[in-house]
Amino acid sequence: MHSTSVPIERDSPAPASPVPADQDDLVPELESTLSDLSSLEIRHEIEVECLEEWSEPGEVKERLRADCEREYQRARAAHLQRLALLQKQVRAARSAH
Repeated sequence: MHSTSVPIERDSPAPASPVPADQDDLVPELESTLSDLSSLEIRHEIEVECLEEWSEPGEVKERLRADCEREYQRARAAHLQRLALLQKQVRAARSAH
């Protein structure tokens, strides 16, 4: 029987580092966070497509799909939380000027 593995690579959750206080540091942090989120979205779409095309029995495929979705949602939530903190900092920096 031919077995096909689906590589599941995950970004670690968004860094727990403090949000930069300096407005000049916010732009690179925002860019990095958005890039990480975009990469996560693309990788998730690819993983879902691979699972759809995989010839394993439905039960195995469904379990892997659920695991994939759960991990994706966890990683996505961490990135969105980081993005929200950065957006809040940008608003605070703008109102201070």
